[in-house]
This record gives sequence, structure tokens and C-alpha cells, in this order.
Amino acid sequence: MSVLRYWERHGTRRPFPSLSDAIKMYGNKSVQFFAPVYEQENQCPWCGGEVNNKRRRYCSDDCRREFQNATVWNRGRDAYSLRILYRDKFTCQDCGTFHAMINKYGMAVPIDDGQLEVHHIVPVATGGGDEPENLVTLCKECHKKRHKELRADEVV
Repeated sequence: MSVLRYWERHGTRRPFPSLSDAIKMYGNKSVQFFAPVYEQENQCPWCGGEVNNKRRRYCSDDCRREFQNATVWNRGRDAYSLRILYRDKFTCQDCGTFHAMINKYGMAVPIDDGQLEVHHIVPVATGGGDEPENLVTLCKECHKKRHKELRADEVV
């Protein structure tokens, strides 16, 4: 009995399923992780300034626009793998280093700083899938170490 490769099971070579496909495959509760909130109450999430209006999250329209540009338009990754980063709070699960983007005001913004990757615990090549339980957030260095260990295990 041979193990079907990811693209044989799913008919695609895409790195991760779309968010809607992931919800269909794994259920809404298992993939619906929300962006962590790093600002304090009554603090603008972009500049850290005080927000006096209870109905507003940002101190100005400029801050709202900057925050949304960073977290929506310039995130640079697919929606499903971003949910895994949300779940792991932008922290490498091996070394524990925090990798959320820090903006020019020193505020942590819920998007990665470019140093995080989503790793398949059971490799896709050996039958692993994209279910959230098989995915973990790692920094680039720890991801390299994990793959080096996998290759060493294959040799033995």
C-alpha cells in the first residue's frame, strides 16, 4: 500500500489550502484563530497614542489606514497559514522568539516580521496533511534545524 502524496490527494501543489477549503476540510473551530491584540485598552494599535472615544479603536484615520495597510494588504502570506501564526501568537514554537512586526512607534502589529515559517510536523512527502495539528510556527533558523534533523533520521 503506497501513501498518496499531498497533490495526489488534493489535486494541487499549492503550499496550503485556501481558508475556505481548510474550513470545509477541518471545521471552522479548528482553523478560526483571530489576530492577537497587543495594545492596551484605550491605546491606538498603530502609534500607541491615547484613544479617548470608546467607539474608536484608532486615534486617527491615518493610524487606522497605516495599520490596515500593514495587516491586510502587505501581509505577504495566505490566509490559512496566517491563522496558524495567529494561533501561535507569532512566536517560534521551538526557541520561543517573538516575531510579530514592530512598527516605527515600537508597537507590535499582528503580522510577522518575515522570519516565521509554517512547518509540517509530519512532512507532506510522507503523507502529512495541512490539518492544524500537523502545522507549527517556526523561525527560519529552527525550521532549518528541524529539516536537518529529518534528513539525519532518514539516513539512519
